[in-house]
Amino acid sequence: MKSVFDKVVKVLSGVAAAVLAVPFFAFNVSADSYYGITIDGSFSDWDSVVKHGIDVEYDGQNPMNACAMVWDGDYVYLYLDEKQQNSASWSGPKHDGNFAITNQIGEIVMVSVHNNGQNGNIVEVTNPVKNIYLSNTNGGLEVAFNSGYTTWDAPSLTEIKIPASVLFEDTALISFGYYGGATFVSDIADAGAISPTEPDDPTPTPIPHNDGSGIVIDGDYYDWKNYPVHTIEYDTPGTNNNYVDAKGSIYTNDGIAYVHCFTNYWDGSDTGYKRGAEFLEVTVLFNGAHTKLIAVDLGDNGSLSWPSSDTRELPVGTHHYALFYFSDSRLSTNMNNINSLDHYLGEMYITVSKDDLHDETEFWFDVAALQKCGNIDSSFNGKIEVLFHRVGWKLLPTSGVSTGPIFVAVLSTVAAGSYLTYSKRKKRA
Repeated sequence: MKSVFDKVVKVLSGVAAAVLAVPFFAFNVSADSYYGITIDGSFSDWDSVVKHGIDVEYDGQNPMNACAMVWDGDYVYLYLDEKQQNSASWSGPKHDGNFAITNQIGEIVMVSVHNNGQNGNIVEVTNPVKNIYLSNTNGGLEVAFNSGYTTWDAPSLTEIKIPASVLFEDTALISFGYYGGATFVSDIADAGAISPTEPDDPTPTPIPHNDGSGIVIDGDYYDWKNYPVHTIEYDTPGTNNNYVDAKGSIYTNDGIAYVHCFTNYWDGSDTGYKRGAEFLEVTVLFNGAHTKLIAVDLGDNGSLSWPSSDTRELPVGTHHYALFYFSDSRLSTNMNNINSLDHYLGEMYITVSKDDLHDETEFWFDVAALQKCGNIDSSFNGKIEVLFHRVGWKLLPTSGVSTGPIFVAVLSTVAAGSYLTYSKRKKRA
């Protein structure tokens, strides 16, 4: 007999295009006293907004007191309460002042705070996927500080106005916290898109949801839209820049693993591989046991061209590959006549953009066939992880060969367990 959880998972991971969720913090203000936020340094309009205390230490340091966030129509507003002037600029796990606005599937817009001395902080907001860079130095952001910002006997407050256009397409919920660290504000919905309701009759907010069942490996990556992602770093964000290095996803079903990866402004870092070459080798782990795939160029007539270690970059365009076991003999020259010492395991597409902004790949591989190549016990049904070792050391996790949809459902229900009571806001006269 199936449990209630099994039934819920089946519903959430079926063919439905959306999950209905109404997060409690959808609009975390007092509706009777909130009139909107004006970036003017007075901060009185933040009185009705819920503040979230920050008590997280990294290396024994906590430079922040509190923060707040409001998403109101065309703009996202941030409030930072620093323990001293400019201390936000050295906050976070790596003391680099990097914060993250994260949407419901894990996509990140970086908010970077840099010390500008007596003039407060320089704030930068970047979304490489949209090729958007905003700052209070280029007019893209509005930033203000309280009048006592630089004095020791007064709080140091910063307020930031960010155009919502920087958010990823189909963003329905956003959270705020340190990049790569603690989250302080969770699951905020766009207040401007929520219709007023009676307290006992909340209207659900549709959240875009992709269970992975429609994914096809064909070089058209649109079917990964709204599927949960994991951030991949080479070392630090953007290799010390203010953007995420890469993001990746994995979905498994019926013994086949489907994988997607997207890199931003990838210059090769210290690996020396760029413009798609960073994807030509992929490590797959089964409960920590390493195996490796290699991408072999697949011609129109089935011809195979094995890459060398000197293949450091690829031409602009979309390229089609067959996936083989890394330790194969590499004697095969055509897909129609594969040598018995080589093992065809899947297919891959890699796209290199003409403007050097992004590289992207998707591929599938046969889980059991790869296990056999790596001498992994055929009864294995444990943890599968994928590692793009030329991109970063983040392992893309899944729990087994048929648990991709469950993984999505769990993420999707994080924001689905509570409700919003919303009253119409008063308009400023």
